Amino acid sequence: MTKAAALAAATVLTSTVVAAAPGSAAAPQPNLVVTGVTWAPTAPVAGQQVRFTATVENRGNAATPAGTIHGVGFQVDGVLRTWSDDFRGTLQPGQSVTLSAVGGPAGATWPAVAGQRTVRAHVDDAKRIAESNEGDNVLDRRLDVAPGLSLRVRGGDVVTTVAANSRATVTATSMTGGVYGGCFTADGTLVDGSERYLHEFTVGNDRFAPGAGSFSYDGLAEVPASRTATPVRTHLGFGSLLRSYQGQFPFTCAAGSAPGFSRFQARGVRTTQWYGSMGGGAGAQVATATAAVDVDLDVEI
Repeated sequence: MTKAAALAAATVLTSTVVAAAPGSAAAPQPNLVVTGVTWAPTAPVAGQQVRFTATVENRGNAATPAGTIHGVGFQVDGVLRTWSDDFRGTLQPGQSVTLSAVGGPAGATWPAVAGQRTVRAHVDDAKRIAESNEGDNVLDRRLDVAPGLSLRVRGGDVVTTVAANSRATVTATSMTGGVYGGCFTADGTLVDGSERYLHEFTVGNDRFAPGAGSFSYDGLAEVPASRTATPVRTHLGFGSLLRSYQGQFPFTCAAGSAPGFSRFQARGVRTTQWYGSMGGGAGAQVATATAAVDVDLDVEI
């Protein structure tokens, strides 16, 4: 056999041996998958605080590392709202664990916003655990949030439409705006050019705390349990404003006229709803709503 022929034969033999060698098997790894997403309360209305929960399963062929955070990020419409980062156990292949939000940029719950929302649970969103498949870590679910409260100003009253509820509730309504005063003649006519801005003031109540003061019932309304949306009309008096002045205006008027309030320019309305009753006290907060307005009201009790 010539030298060239021997070299060719050796090359063929080497190629055959390399081709026949078995490939090395991939190392076992875990694979985390979100199999379910839930929230509480299950049928939230706007303004309620919602806590998200995810069920996570290891579908890989190796256990997850003990002592490592198995994190889940919860997004609403693409924005991270809360997360779970307190589970540091281990998941064997086929095992599951249920993880609830314990923190977030603004706390462990999300204040629900009315409308159709997309909730995404993303397990191992911080990439702390090496997995056999990094592309199956998310699960999306649709969440419908009912408009728990809607507001409008009608005359000097605030009309709040309250969503159906199987329990009795109480609404506390307040209105914030600018107080104006001026000089008035004996027949109640405002003297031209005398009106002036005095200060900002809030009438009604931002909280449900009857008995906490002289005007603690202002802006409160009881709402009975109902299967349908209920409109609640609340009259906001200005007793607290009148009492705060007690006739002592920060300006004087010319002879023949006297100081008085000319108007209250409302700029914002807020209603908060609680479970409870006037006699039984307040329970958990149900919902809250705010609205921008531009309404001039007479200052009256």
